[in-house]
Amino acid sequence: MPDEVNFVDIVALSRITPDTYAEKFGGMINSSFFDASNILATLRQKGLVDFTTSFPGQSAVTVTDLGKKLLSDAAASAAVEFGHLDYEILMQLSNGKRSIQDLSGGINIRPTDLAMHLYKLGQQQYITYEFRNGMVTLTLTEKGFVQAKSGMPQAQEEQAAQPADPQQQAPAMPPGVAMQQNQQLGAVTIKPTAGAKQAAAPTNAPGQTVDINQLEANIKKAKMKKLYVMVAVVAVVIIAVAAAFMLKLVRL
Repeated sequence: MPDEVNFVDIVALSRITPDTYAEKFGGMINSSFFDASNILATLRQKGLVDFTTSFPGQSAVTVTDLGKKLLSDAAASAAVEFGHLDYEILMQLSNGKRSIQDLSGGINIRPTDLAMHLYKLGQQQYITYEFRNGMVTLTLTEKGFVQAKSGMPQAQEEQAAQPADPQQQAPAMPPGVAMQQNQQLGAVTIKPTAGAKQAAAPTNAPGQTVDINQLEANIKKAKMKKLYVMVAVVAVVIIAVAAAFMLKLVRL
């Protein structure tokens, strides 16, 4: 597809019917015979149309395969959802720009891309255009004006779909321990959960910051203390059994 295709080419090409003749094309686009001839010549040069001349009859205008593909691509673009570039075009038009030349000066994109988006906006009834004297004049519809003033559609849904701030997510902690973040100081506060053992949980004032290493040391100390108690109990039992055995031997 030639990159130099513009919106005037698409509009003029869409006005061509199977019974279009070059001599009457000016009336179909509200232009003079001279302006219409220049537009048809431009379309012919770009390979979008062709002429069939039968002397002394009129010259029939036919759309080439390349021209049909251009119209097909334009129809496909009209089905695409409203986007940021479409919104920018509406904003430029709402600021008073009406011609293709003025719009091209405000939006620096390829003429073909601009033409596709203008065709889409026209098909979706955001804008209307008038072909007169070989030029296209663009105007916002009520729908386009309201959209330009209200901003991009579904802006709130897109904002709500953004991922949460990683800094607000709590890091993983061992079982039985819940971690909370102090929003003002950025400190980490450790709080025991309902199922945590009281012996392993540190006793601290509310909001006091606890070192993770200190917490692990306290848990380890509690386990060692429990182990010492079990060893002491076993030792007492062994001593009692040995004493009873010695007493029995003495009696014998």
